[in-house]
Amino acid sequence: MNKFFRKIVFKFKIYRRESVIRAFLSRNKIRANDISKRTDYYDPFYKTLFNGLLQGIGKKYLINHLYPKILEEEKNIIKNQKYVLLDLLKNIKNTKVWKKYWICSILSSKTDIYQEFKEKLPIFDYDTYKTYIEESKEKENIVRPDKILQFSASSGTTSNKKHIPVSSESLLSASKAGAYMFAEYSFKHPNTKIFKWEFFPLIWTIQYHDDKITIADISALLLLDRWRFAKKRYALDLFQLLHPEREIKREIALKHINPHKPITMMWVTSRAYEILNYIQKRDSKMFDIMIKNMEVIFGGGVDVAPYIQYLKKLNLNYMWVYNASEWYFWYQDIINYDNSDWKSPYKFLTNHWVFYEFLEFNSDNFDEDWNCKKISEAKAIRNITKEDINKKFALIITTNSGLVRYMIWDVIQFVDEKLRYKITGRTRQSLNLKWEELMETHIGAVIQELSNQHNINIIYYTIWPDQEENPTKHQRVVETDTEINISEQELAQKIDKILQKINADYEAKRNNDILLKLPQITLVSQWSFYQRLKKSNRLWAQIKVPKLSSKRNYIEEVLKIAK
Repeated sequence: MNKFFRKIVFKFKIYRRESVIRAFLSRNKIRANDISKRTDYYDPFYKTLFNGLLQGIGKKYLINHLYPKILEEEKNIIKNQKYVLLDLLKNIKNTKVWKKYWICSILSSKTDIYQEFKEKLPIFDYDTYKTYIEESKEKENIVRPDKILQFSASSGTTSNKKHIPVSSESLLSASKAGAYMFAEYSFKHPNTKIFKWEFFPLIWTIQYHDDKITIADISALLLLDRWRFAKKRYALDLFQLLHPEREIKREIALKHINPHKPITMMWVTSRAYEILNYIQKRDSKMFDIMIKNMEVIFGGGVDVAPYIQYLKKLNLNYMWVYNASEWYFWYQDIINYDNSDWKSPYKFLTNHWVFYEFLEFNSDNFDEDWNCKKISEAKAIRNITKEDINKKFALIITTNSGLVRYMIWDVIQFVDEKLRYKITGRTRQSLNLKWEELMETHIGAVIQELSNQHNINIIYYTIWPDQEENPTKHQRVVETDTEINISEQELAQKIDKILQKINADYEAKRNNDILLKLPQITLVSQWSFYQRLKKSNRLWAQIKVPKLSSKRNYIEEVLKIAK
């Protein structure tokens, strides 16, 4: 009976997905010149009345019902994670891949289930997982009991493109996490007009679709899942949100956003900067009206440091989330920390069908290229102690999409005993040629100090270790939002001085130029990084130029365009 019922649900999911995608694919492509200016800016009376009722009821639900539930879950973090692991293992115990790891014996163990789980299953990364994912595209009961219909396409910033399995349950849990985020925001800002907002999210397009699977950015998959019941809450229609061309999307935003309505932006922070900057330059009057009616930006995806000075000038609220191709993991704790300086640490969502493990990010567990060693000892949340505060950990997840002990290559650092933490970078986007342990968080701190102390606003950068000389040096290509009045040599000295102050490992290697020389800086004109993506036909997806990389080709491509 269960198998029969699953087939009915499966067919319904296919039908619902197909109907929404067909509506998108049936529209013809448009050009920038074809986009006309919107004029119907004001809603009819009945819609205004409905939004008012929804605002009153919905906000009370978030503050009086959902927020207390969040507080209750925070008191039971370890208990939540225990039951999450049990549920996840029960769901996959008979699948083709996981039954060979004796999941059933783990579940029946009378000792510590997590210890058994850790001993029987190795840590996976995408390279070791890829075969299972490809098989899941054709068959059911591979890493999950049902057939996986959707795959999230990552940008491939630190490796080749990845296709991550996405289940219906994972989309539901992402929606639940979003509701929790809105509840915390509403509690922090009780006068919010959250249910009067129109949502203006950054949505990438569908990359591949047939009668078996859909491959798209996670933002597109979430939109397709919600569209039937939430389409009236979006500022643009389905075709406009999923349009594949980035420059067309900017023009759509300029001509179709209603600046007179309360809007919230939910974007990768770099794209928020790009779109807002574009609208401001093209139609400053519309921009001023839109910002006046905008309350908050929910951003993430990249380090916010290069863009925070621009965003601060807009006098908006902001809340940063961490959503990856693999999952929606967490958001900033704006209740217990002041977010006026945008640096509030993040909090884990421990009851959202994700089990977390942490592998200390050091030479015992990783080689010099930051690849995980086979014999590595990870920790669960229950094992994190006071001694782990300020240590760096690589994140390992088990989810209800079929990912088990999967390393996503992000590095976090715990900041307090309540397990709040900050994101410090990625294992494969760090420079460690001379054990200087340079990570994205260090560059973010440099950018912030340059902006505060010297009014130098770095928007994009990429760094490569030049090994042709001995001692070696870091070569940096930097793009600022305005012209600066200092030379590249002076800028290199300022960056070097700040880095030595905040990174003891870097300072030791720079001592008397023994292992590292003064970094070399090359300033490029504005939009050089954007043009690099455009020239390589990589504007259509959530693709970024790596900020720290051992490969020189990224720097060479940007320099070639800048010339």
